[in-house]
Amino acid sequence: MGKIRVAVIGAGGIAAAHLRAYAAHAERCEIVGIADIVEAAAQEKAAIYGGLAFRDGERMLDAVKPDALSICTPPKFHLPAAQAAAARGIAVLCEKPPARSLAETEAIVDAAAKHGAPLQFAFCHRFHPPLRAAQALIDSGRLGRLVQIENRFGFRFARAGSSWFTEADISGGGILIDTLVHSIDIFRALTRDEVQSAQAQVSTALPINVEDSASLLLRGRGGVLGSMNCSWVTPVSEAVVRIYGTEGQAVLDYNAEAGLRYKLADDADWTAQRFDEPDRFVAQADCFLRCIETGERPLVGGDDGLAVMRVIEAAYESAGVMR
Repeated sequence: MGKIRVAVIGAGGIAAAHLRAYAAHAERCEIVGIADIVEAAAQEKAAIYGGLAFRDGERMLDAVKPDALSICTPPKFHLPAAQAAAARGIAVLCEKPPARSLAETEAIVDAAAKHGAPLQFAFCHRFHPPLRAAQALIDSGRLGRLVQIENRFGFRFARAGSSWFTEADISGGGILIDTLVHSIDIFRALTRDEVQSAQAQVSTALPINVEDSASLLLRGRGGVLGSMNCSWVTPVSEAVVRIYGTEGQAVLDYNAEAGLRYKLADDADWTAQRFDEPDRFVAQADCFLRCIETGERPLVGGDDGLAVMRVIEAAYESAGVMR
């Protein structure tokens, strides 16, 4: 086949990551269209990455007839964009969270299945080289039986209160649905298991109507325990995953030079691993393009989006948050 024709709906910050990733695969794909309700934003990205700029996403799909579409809009608009693409047989890479709710996610998955259109959800941490190395370390058995996983994503979100991220009708909620979706998928990826139970607590320090901090306790069907914490109001940035097994421990630190370090029961010192592989967005785009080229199943498909959103729904319910 010739180059895959790619379009992008939404021209904000995450769209730039998608566009840069596609540019890294320029020998396999070409950007043919970028749409955003702020047409100037689409024009700005098109001037850098190529393609035509549009204000209306469906008009773009009909005008440029892409093979593939990245949905980089706020969550409220994921469902209509995904349905429009599926009806035209266009493969979709949909940003996280999959949608504002489990019901909307189900509708996205159903639309893709009905029309036989490939669907991948953008849980980009699945493609982070240190996380993939941690998966291999767990699978090797060197850490023994997996017991606990801890994860924290914390930082100060300067735009909280002045962006769609804190408008529940657009985002579906606060930091729990925005950030803990990644934490849940990381837990599923490392345990290779589904979540049996989820309990959450949330709080809000800022003058906003959604949660800006959240803690989540998980239990996998196989018994592994998970402790996930995230916040938009803590000034010291942390992005770390700690993995505990009966024979060793591993630490995945997104801010450290050594992306992964581990220590086994009989080791005197930690072993550090550094990675020079492509970033996770480049690897995510590679997977998406390969699925279009070969027909193979996406690494993070519709079932994964549904599984994560079931946990999100249970988490909000346990925290007493009405949605």
